Amino acid sequence: MPAWEQAIKRAATKGRKGWGVREKRGRVVVEYRGGGKTESVFLPQPITYSEQYEDDICAWLRDLYKAWNNGKVTLAVAMEAVAPTSDKVGSTFGASWQEIRDSLKTRKMTEGRRIQLKSWETNYERFINHAIDQIRRHNPSDGKGLLRLAAKKWQNNQPTRAALIIALKAFTEHAVREFNAPYSWIIDEYDAASVRGQDDEEEKRQTATMTQVEALEILRAVEERFGTGWGNVIRILMATGIRPVELQHLEVRINDEGDKQLWCRYRKPGGKRRTEPRWLEELPLTDKDGNTVEWNLAEQSESMDYPLSKDGERRKLDTHYCELKIKEVEAWVELKAAKAKNGTWLRVYSFRNSWDAWAHQVIGNQAAIFRAMGNTASVNARNYVQADDATTRDAFRNARGR
Repeated sequence: MPAWEQAIKRAATKGRKGWGVREKRGRVVVEYRGGGKTESVFLPQPITYSEQYEDDICAWLRDLYKAWNNGKVTLAVAMEAVAPTSDKVGSTFGASWQEIRDSLKTRKMTEGRRIQLKSWETNYERFINHAIDQIRRHNPSDGKGLLRLAAKKWQNNQPTRAALIIALKAFTEHAVREFNAPYSWIIDEYDAASVRGQDDEEEKRQTATMTQVEALEILRAVEERFGTGWGNVIRILMATGIRPVELQHLEVRINDEGDKQLWCRYRKPGGKRRTEPRWLEELPLTDKDGNTVEWNLAEQSESMDYPLSKDGERRKLDTHYCELKIKEVEAWVELKAAKAKNGTWLRVYSFRNSWDAWAHQVIGNQAAIFRAMGNTASVNARNYVQADDATTRDAFRNARGR
């Protein structure tokens, strides 16, 4: 007898006197013999007596036994009670949620930006398994309901809720696109935002800085997830150090030397007076192999791919919109968790904070840095971290030439 069949037999009989399970023409028969009577029911199709459906069969046995209530009702009545809460009933749903989970695992680990088993277990599987349990217990009718049920477990842990949302978005979207589940299972950002909320501690934490290698990896992941349009948004933030809101205030002008250069029209309110519009400077970056990375954004800006609004115009972006988008990128979530362990908060504004740290490593004229960033020396010193442990190591490593 194969191991999967042994597991099913144990699930049927352990602690359940008179219960058993067997195969009949490929179907699964659950039966009870006791008190001078015999009862049996078939598990619904497409479940078959096979290794593929081991998890489903064991789950059905558990739920049927609970509904059977020590024989107070018949197996047939128990089946009627359990069937509406099942994730697989006849032809109404062609695949179980476990099958969808396993299919998503295969996709994540073999296609696109392939993840490792540990990443799957940490960032997806534990959340999806919890969601499947909620489906069995409460029978939600759509993705919104499932998310709200699943999120209760982490109602006091905002970072974990954010990770849960990413996992369940991927899970339910996979169900819809690959298994023809109803579109109502899609979890949109409107519903996700109310569940995600904001970490009460975020405002108290220091904004994280990134190394240039970390930032370039985020760029690669964003572009892989959303395409070159959103990749170019990240390029601009990385290379110029602008505030995210300034994305909607950029233009290309000819500077005093006759060259094209990015100009920012934004005048930040606050303080004694509004900040002045300014020329932006593109900071060259260095990748993990020591190669210089430059994009010449001023030349490309007017023709580059960019996220568009419904009317076909360039979308007006700000910090909030960028945050919503980048939170769906797995590499960002992983890096955010790593930074949080060090007590810092990774957010979209970290591109600006990082640019400031990078510029201080290579630009000797601090006044030039402040002018390019659109702030003063006092504001810069008060609000930006010129270096953390990682950027300090990078600075001294570069000074040593290795």
